[in-house]
Amino acid sequence: MSCSSSGGSAASCTSIGNVFTATGSVTNYGATTDLVIDTGGGIATVNILRVKLKRTAGTAATFTPRLYNLAGAASGSINMQFEGSSTAVATLFDVACAGVVFQTNTAGEFFVEPGPNAGADNAFDYEISFEVV
Repeated sequence: MSCSSSGGSAASCTSIGNVFTATGSVTNYGATTDLVIDTGGGIATVNILRVKLKRTAGTAATFTPRLYNLAGAASGSINMQFEGSSTAVATLFDVACAGVVFQTNTAGEFFVEPGPNAGADNAFDYEISFEVV
């Protein structure tokens, strides 16, 4: 199993056993823009361990991180697997998770939506730690 992420200008993935950490930076993100995290192909069950996001540029005043198991899924839909709290852009969103277990899509992907409240010019640094179970 491996992982990768797309949509970022600098993305990488490290692993220890079945625990993976996808890190990188993204630019030009709007309210519903998704970052794709690929667990290595095929349906996988993931246990999200930690979600870290930091807004680094843009016009948003707050952001609300969400995770989905379907590309383009809507907030509040059955495909939303995690929703963080509204976070001021000057603040690091850093949540250690418990019980955020779900299946990826058929390609082995899940999706991170930083969720800025305004603009399509927002940039974020991210670090998502998850276990493939």
